[in-house]
Amino acid sequence: MTSYQHASRGFSLIELSIVLVIVGLVIAGMLVPLSAQIDQKNYNETQKAMIELRDGLIGYASSNGYLPCPDTTGDGLEDRNASGGCLVDPAEGNLPWADLGMGRQDAWGQKYQYRVTNEFANSVTKPTLSTIPSMTITDTSGVTLALRVPAVIVSKGKSGAGAGANEQENSDKDEYFVSDTPTAVAGNEFDDIVVWVPSTLLFNRMLSAGKLP
Repeated sequence: MTSYQHASRGFSLIELSIVLVIVGLVIAGMLVPLSAQIDQKNYNETQKAMIELRDGLIGYASSNGYLPCPDTTGDGLEDRNASGGCLVDPAEGNLPWADLGMGRQDAWGQKYQYRVTNEFANSVTKPTLSTIPSMTITDTSGVTLALRVPAVIVSKGKSGAGAGANEQENSDKDEYFVSDTPTAVAGNEFDDIVVWVPSTLLFNRMLSAGKLP
């Protein structure tokens, strides 16, 4: 047998191995339920959209000198009182997507939940460097992820307003929110997606835009 024949046979075995690996990957992919693939796609798309919404809120504050109030009537527009503050206290409702020009709903067709520290949304007094944000973000284990957060956006995920304790924390209208990877633990399922505006980033952008006194 010639050296050429040896080389040719070795190359064929390598090719066969590669084909088998590819076939294995294809089969493994087919074993993942289509619904799970769709759920992951929706989760990724919503997470990406919410990062853009966070940037949209920062851009709004950089242009106006304050953050928008929540939409409490479902028309996509923020709702304010005659004193320039938010119509509701605590300032929580739907994201005012029409005012932002983005973020009408998440990938599951649900409106985004939005909470803002009232002092950061007042169009008359406007926030200053001494204004203290009020919200705290933790993970499902209680580890603090962020303190003194001025604004939070929440997608309730595929399950909507779930019954688990951590999802309830994101719907009880207090100043504490939970952000973590999805889990299907019975009794405490969690698939909320939470994005927040860091106070340092907000202040820096507003300072650069000349919107802080």
